[in-house]
Amino acid sequence: MYLKTYTLIFIVFYCVSAMANAAKCDKYKTKLEKIQSQQRLANSVKKSNKLKERELKAFKKWRKCQQGKLKK
Repeated sequence: MYLKTYTLIFIVFYCVSAMANAAKCDKYKTKLEKIQSQQRLANSVKKSNKLKERELKAFKKWRKCQQGKLKK
């Protein structure tokens, strides 16, 4: 019985922690989506390459934030 209770408490805290972390990373996700929307527009080759680099950087930062590895 105690094992089930502790497991349930752990799962609840884990879910709350994950939701709080996701809310913290929303600004990085928004920036990534903005860059991706710019990529869908007609661009020169030079600008397309720069947007691709920016997208990769933004994606890496967003993923690090989600994983909790982003420096504060």
